[in-house]
Amino acid sequence: MDVQSDSYFLVTPVKNESPMLEGLFQAVTGQTMKPSLWVIADDGSSDDSLSKARDLAEQHPWISVVSRHMNPDPSWLKCGSAARFGIDEALAIARSKSLKSAYLAVLDADMTLEPKYFELLVSALEGNAKATIASGMITTEAGGALEKKPSARGCARLYRLSFLDEVGGFPITASTDTVLEIKAMNRGLKFVVVKEATGLHRRKSSQITGNAGLRSRGVIRYVLGMDFISAIMWAIVYARVVGCRASISFLAGFIEGVRRRYPKIQDPEVRKFYSGSWRRFVSKSATRTAIQDLLK
Repeated sequence: MDVQSDSYFLVTPVKNESPMLEGLFQAVTGQTMKPSLWVIADDGSSDDSLSKARDLAEQHPWISVVSRHMNPDPSWLKCGSAARFGIDEALAIARSKSLKSAYLAVLDADMTLEPKYFELLVSALEGNAKATIASGMITTEAGGALEKKPSARGCARLYRLSFLDEVGGFPITASTDTVLEIKAMNRGLKFVVVKEATGLHRRKSSQITGNAGLRSRGVIRYVLGMDFISAIMWAIVYARVVGCRASISFLAGFIEGVRRRYPKIQDPEVRKFYSGSWRRFVSKSATRTAIQDLLK
Protein backbone atom coordinates (compact mmCIF):
# COMPACT_ATOMS: atom_id res chain seq x y z
CA MET A 1 0.00 0.00 0.00
CA ASP A 2 1.45 3.38 -1.04
CA VAL A 3 0.59 5.19 2.21
CA GLN A 4 2.01 5.49 5.68
CA SER A 5 0.40 2.88 7.92
CA ASP A 6 -1.43 3.80 11.12
CA SER A 7 -1.54 7.51 10.27
CA TYR A 8 -5.20 8.51 10.30
CA PHE A 9 -8.54 7.59 8.80
CA LEU A 10 -10.30 10.16 6.63
CA VAL A 11 -14.03 10.54 5.94
CA THR A 12 -15.57 12.84 3.33
CA PRO A 13 -19.36 13.15 3.00
CA VAL A 14 -20.38 13.89 -0.59
CA LYS A 15 -23.70 14.98 -2.07
CA ASN A 16 -23.90 16.51 -5.57
CA GLU A 17 -20.36 17.87 -5.38
CA SER A 18 -19.20 16.85 -8.86
CA PRO A 19 -17.62 20.23 -9.82
CA MET A 20 -15.59 20.25 -6.59
CA LEU A 21 -14.28 16.71 -6.66
CA GLU A 22 -11.22 17.18 -8.87
CA GLY A 23 -9.74 19.70 -6.43
CA LEU A 24 -10.66 17.48 -3.48
CA PHE A 25 -9.06 14.38 -5.04
CA GLN A 26 -5.85 16.26 -5.82
CA ALA A 27 -5.72 17.70 -2.32
CA VAL A 28 -5.99 14.32 -0.58
CA THR A 29 -3.85 12.22 -2.92
CA GLY A 30 -1.22 14.97 -2.79
CA GLN A 31 -0.91 14.96 1.02
CA THR A 32 2.58 14.30 2.35
CA MET A 33 0.93 12.08 4.97
CA LYS A 34 -1.90 10.25 3.29
CA PRO A 35 -4.66 8.51 5.26
CA SER A 36 -4.36 4.78 5.75
CA LEU A 37 -8.05 4.69 4.81
CA TRP A 38 -10.15 7.30 3.02
CA VAL A 39 -13.89 6.68 2.95
CA ILE A 40 -15.91 8.80 0.55
CA ALA A 41 -19.49 8.61 1.80
CA ASP A 42 -22.01 9.45 -0.91
CA ASP A 43 -25.22 10.79 0.61
CA GLY A 44 -27.64 10.10 -2.23
CA SER A 45 -26.09 12.22 -4.99
CA SER A 46 -28.18 12.75 -8.13
CA ASP A 47 -25.19 13.90 -10.24
CA ASP A 48 -22.08 11.88 -11.17
CA SER A 49 -20.32 12.37 -7.81
CA LEU A 50 -20.66 8.69 -6.92
CA SER A 51 -19.25 7.44 -10.21
CA LYS A 52 -16.30 9.85 -9.98
CA ALA A 53 -15.55 8.64 -6.46
CA ARG A 54 -15.68 5.01 -7.57
CA ASP A 55 -13.33 5.74 -10.46
CA LEU A 56 -10.82 7.22 -8.01
CA ALA A 57 -11.16 4.26 -5.64
CA GLU A 58 -10.28 1.89 -8.47
CA GLN A 59 -6.94 3.68 -8.77
CA HIS A 60 -6.05 3.64 -5.06
CA PRO A 61 -6.57 0.62 -2.77
CA TRP A 62 -6.65 2.83 0.34
CA ILE A 63 -9.83 4.59 -0.87
CA SER A 64 -13.28 3.10 -0.28
CA VAL A 65 -16.65 4.43 -1.43
CA VAL A 66 -19.90 3.84 0.43
CA SER A 67 -23.35 5.12 -0.44
CA ARG A 68 -26.79 5.44 1.05
CA HIS A 69 -29.52 6.11 -1.47
CA MET A 70 -31.76 8.15 0.79
CA ASN A 71 -30.65 10.53 3.51
CA PRO A 72 -33.01 9.97 6.48
CA ASP A 73 -31.99 13.33 7.99
CA PRO A 74 -32.15 15.89 5.16
CA SER A 75 -32.46 18.92 7.44
CA TRP A 76 -29.39 21.13 7.75
CA LEU A 77 -30.09 21.07 11.50
CA LYS A 78 -28.81 17.46 11.41
CA CYS A 79 -25.79 18.11 9.23
CA GLY A 80 -23.63 15.57 11.07
CA SER A 81 -25.73 12.67 9.76
CA ALA A 82 -23.73 12.07 6.56
CA ALA A 83 -20.41 12.31 8.40
CA ARG A 84 -21.62 9.89 11.09
CA PHE A 85 -22.69 7.43 8.38
CA GLY A 86 -19.25 7.68 6.77
CA ILE A 87 -17.43 7.31 10.08
CA ASP A 88 -19.38 4.21 11.06
CA GLU A 89 -18.64 2.69 7.65
CA ALA A 90 -14.96 3.66 7.88
CA LEU A 91 -14.53 2.00 11.26
CA ALA A 92 -16.21 -1.16 9.99
CA ILE A 93 -13.93 -1.24 6.94
CA ALA A 94 -10.88 -0.62 9.12
CA ARG A 95 -11.80 -3.56 11.35
CA SER A 96 -12.30 -5.82 8.34
CA LYS A 97 -8.85 -4.86 7.03
CA SER A 98 -7.16 -4.93 10.47
CA LEU A 99 -6.24 -1.26 10.13
CA LYS A 100 -5.57 0.71 13.30
CA SER A 101 -5.21 4.42 13.93
CA ALA A 102 -5.46 6.84 16.81
CA TYR A 103 -6.94 9.58 14.63
CA LEU A 104 -9.86 10.28 12.34
CA ALA A 105 -10.31 13.31 10.11
CA VAL A 106 -13.52 14.69 8.61
CA LEU A 107 -13.10 16.70 5.42
CA ASP A 108 -15.83 18.47 3.45
CA ALA A 109 -16.02 17.71 -0.27
CA ASP A 110 -15.66 21.35 -1.29
CA MET A 111 -12.16 21.66 0.20
CA THR A 112 -8.64 22.02 -1.16
CA LEU A 113 -5.64 21.74 1.17
CA GLU A 114 -1.95 22.47 1.10
CA PRO A 115 0.12 19.24 0.90
CA LYS A 116 1.31 19.12 4.53
CA TYR A 117 -2.11 19.88 6.04
CA PHE A 118 -2.82 16.56 7.73
CA GLU A 119 0.83 15.87 8.53
CA LEU A 120 0.88 19.11 10.52
CA LEU A 121 -2.39 18.27 12.30
CA VAL A 122 -1.24 14.77 13.25
CA SER A 123 2.03 16.23 14.54
CA ALA A 124 0.11 18.74 16.68
CA LEU A 125 -1.89 16.01 18.40
CA GLU A 126 1.10 13.69 18.74
CA GLY A 127 3.00 16.34 20.64
CA ASN A 128 0.28 17.16 23.19
CA ALA A 129 -1.52 14.53 25.24
CA LYS A 130 -4.32 17.00 26.10
CA ALA A 131 -4.90 17.98 22.48
CA THR A 132 -7.85 16.08 21.05
CA ILE A 133 -9.08 18.21 18.10
CA ALA A 134 -6.88 19.92 15.52
CA SER A 135 -7.70 22.27 12.67
CA GLY A 136 -5.79 24.40 10.23
CA MET A 137 -6.61 27.93 9.09
CA ILE A 138 -9.32 27.84 6.42
CA THR A 139 -10.11 30.63 4.00
CA THR A 140 -13.70 30.56 2.78
CA GLU A 141 -14.71 31.39 -0.76
CA ALA A 142 -18.47 31.97 -0.69
CA GLY A 143 -20.55 33.19 -3.60
CA GLY A 144 -17.38 33.93 -5.56
CA ALA A 145 -15.85 36.18 -2.88
CA LEU A 146 -13.06 35.40 -0.41
CA GLU A 147 -13.53 36.18 3.26
CA LYS A 148 -11.04 38.66 4.68
CA LYS A 149 -9.48 36.42 7.31
CA PRO A 150 -9.00 32.65 7.54
CA SER A 151 -10.37 30.83 10.57
CA ALA A 152 -10.45 27.37 12.13
CA ARG A 153 -13.69 26.05 10.66
CA GLY A 154 -15.13 22.58 11.08
CA CYS A 155 -14.70 21.59 7.42
CA ALA A 156 -11.24 20.00 7.80
CA ARG A 157 -10.54 18.67 11.28
CA LEU A 158 -8.65 15.84 12.92
CA TYR A 159 -9.95 14.07 16.05
CA ARG A 160 -8.60 11.52 18.47
CA LEU A 161 -10.72 8.44 18.02
CA SER A 162 -10.61 7.82 21.77
CA PHE A 163 -12.29 11.20 22.29
CA LEU A 164 -15.06 10.43 19.79
CA ASP A 165 -15.63 7.11 21.52
CA GLU A 166 -15.84 8.84 24.92
CA VAL A 167 -18.47 11.36 23.79
CA GLY A 168 -20.66 8.85 21.97
CA GLY A 169 -19.37 9.35 18.45
CA PHE A 170 -19.73 12.13 15.91
CA PRO A 171 -22.90 14.09 16.80
CA ILE A 172 -25.90 14.38 14.48
CA THR A 173 -26.93 17.97 15.03
CA ALA A 174 -26.35 21.49 13.81
CA SER A 175 -22.85 22.92 14.29
CA THR A 176 -21.12 19.61 15.04
CA ASP A 177 -17.75 21.33 15.37
CA THR A 178 -19.06 23.58 18.15
CA VAL A 179 -20.66 20.66 19.98
CA LEU A 180 -17.40 18.69 19.92
CA GLU A 181 -15.41 21.73 21.08
CA ILE A 182 -17.75 22.09 24.07
CA LYS A 183 -17.35 18.43 24.96
CA ALA A 184 -13.57 18.66 24.71
CA MET A 185 -13.48 21.78 26.90
CA ASN A 186 -15.71 20.18 29.53
CA ARG A 187 -13.20 17.30 29.78
CA GLY A 188 -10.16 19.52 30.13
CA LEU A 189 -9.02 18.68 26.59
CA LYS A 190 -7.70 21.11 24.01
CA PHE A 191 -8.67 22.25 20.54
CA VAL A 192 -5.45 23.07 18.69
CA VAL A 193 -5.27 25.45 15.74
CA VAL A 194 -2.26 24.90 13.48
CA LYS A 195 -1.70 28.20 11.71
CA GLU A 196 0.81 26.73 9.26
CA ALA A 197 -1.81 24.30 7.90
CA THR A 198 -3.96 26.11 5.37
CA GLY A 199 -6.91 25.26 3.16
CA LEU A 200 -9.60 26.77 0.95
CA HIS A 201 -13.32 26.10 1.50
CA ARG A 202 -15.06 26.68 -1.83
CA ARG A 203 -18.67 27.22 -0.80
CA LYS A 204 -21.29 27.41 -3.56
CA SER A 205 -23.28 30.07 -1.69
CA SER A 206 -22.70 32.85 0.83
CA GLN A 207 -25.10 31.45 3.43
CA ILE A 208 -22.37 30.94 6.04
CA THR A 209 -20.84 34.41 5.71
CA GLY A 210 -22.01 37.94 6.41
CA ASN A 211 -25.47 38.66 7.76
CA ALA A 212 -26.91 35.45 6.28
CA GLY A 213 -24.33 33.49 8.23
CA LEU A 214 -25.19 35.30 11.44
CA ARG A 215 -28.87 34.61 10.93
CA SER A 216 -28.02 30.91 10.61
CA ARG A 217 -25.91 31.19 13.73
CA GLY A 218 -28.90 32.60 15.60
CA VAL A 219 -31.03 29.61 14.58
CA ILE A 220 -28.26 27.21 15.58
CA ARG A 221 -27.78 28.81 18.98
CA TYR A 222 -31.50 28.32 19.64
CA VAL A 223 -31.27 24.68 18.58
CA LEU A 224 -28.26 24.16 20.87
CA GLY A 225 -30.19 25.44 23.87
CA MET A 226 -29.46 29.15 24.22
CA ASP A 227 -32.04 31.07 26.26
CA PHE A 228 -33.62 34.37 25.18
CA ILE A 229 -31.71 36.58 27.65
CA SER A 230 -28.40 35.18 26.43
CA ALA A 231 -29.47 35.74 22.82
CA ILE A 232 -30.20 39.41 23.60
CA MET A 233 -26.79 39.83 25.20
CA TRP A 234 -25.06 38.15 22.26
CA ALA A 235 -26.94 40.50 19.92
CA ILE A 236 -25.53 43.44 21.89
CA VAL A 237 -22.05 41.99 21.52
CA TYR A 238 -22.47 41.66 17.76
CA ALA A 239 -23.76 45.24 17.58
CA ARG A 240 -20.62 46.50 19.31
CA VAL A 241 -18.09 44.35 17.47
CA VAL A 242 -19.57 43.73 14.01
CA GLY A 243 -22.40 46.23 13.62
CA CYS A 244 -26.14 46.67 14.06
CA ARG A 245 -27.10 44.74 10.92
CA ALA A 246 -25.16 41.72 12.15
CA SER A 247 -26.85 42.02 15.53
CA ILE A 248 -30.32 42.14 13.97
CA SER A 249 -29.52 39.16 11.73
CA PHE A 250 -28.39 37.04 14.67
CA LEU A 251 -31.46 37.92 16.75
CA ALA A 252 -33.77 37.34 13.77
CA GLY A 253 -32.31 33.87 13.36
CA PHE A 254 -32.85 33.09 17.03
CA ILE A 255 -36.46 34.28 16.84
CA GLU A 256 -36.96 32.14 13.72
CA GLY A 257 -35.92 29.11 15.75
CA VAL A 258 -38.44 30.03 18.45
CA ARG A 259 -41.24 30.78 16.00
CA ARG A 260 -40.79 27.63 13.93
CA ARG A 261 -40.18 25.52 17.00
CA TYR A 262 -37.09 23.86 15.62
CA PRO A 263 -36.26 20.78 17.69
CA LYS A 264 -33.61 21.51 20.29
CA ILE A 265 -30.63 19.28 20.83
CA GLN A 266 -31.29 16.60 23.43
CA ASP A 267 -27.70 16.48 24.69
CA PRO A 268 -27.84 17.84 28.28
CA GLU A 269 -24.14 18.72 28.23
CA VAL A 270 -24.57 21.11 25.33
CA ARG A 271 -27.87 22.55 26.54
CA LYS A 272 -26.32 23.29 29.92
CA PHE A 273 -23.47 25.16 28.22
CA TYR A 274 -25.84 27.48 26.34
CA SER A 275 -28.70 27.74 28.82
CA GLY A 276 -27.93 30.76 30.99
CA SER A 277 -24.75 31.46 29.01
CA TRP A 278 -25.32 35.15 29.74
CA ARG A 279 -23.60 34.47 33.06
CA ARG A 280 -20.27 34.24 31.23
CA PHE A 281 -20.61 37.91 30.34
CA VAL A 282 -20.69 38.87 34.00
CA SER A 283 -17.25 37.41 34.69
CA LYS A 284 -15.57 39.22 31.78
CA SER A 285 -14.75 42.90 31.51
CA ALA A 286 -16.56 44.77 28.75
CA THR A 287 -13.41 45.47 26.77
CA ARG A 288 -13.18 44.95 23.04
CA THR A 289 -10.63 42.15 23.57
CA ALA A 290 -12.90 40.30 26.00
CA ILE A 291 -15.88 40.61 23.67
CA GLN A 292 -13.89 39.30 20.72
CA ASP A 293 -12.80 36.39 22.87
CA LEU A 294 -16.44 35.60 23.62
CA LEU A 295 -17.21 35.50 19.89
CA LYS A 296 -14.80 32.63 19.21
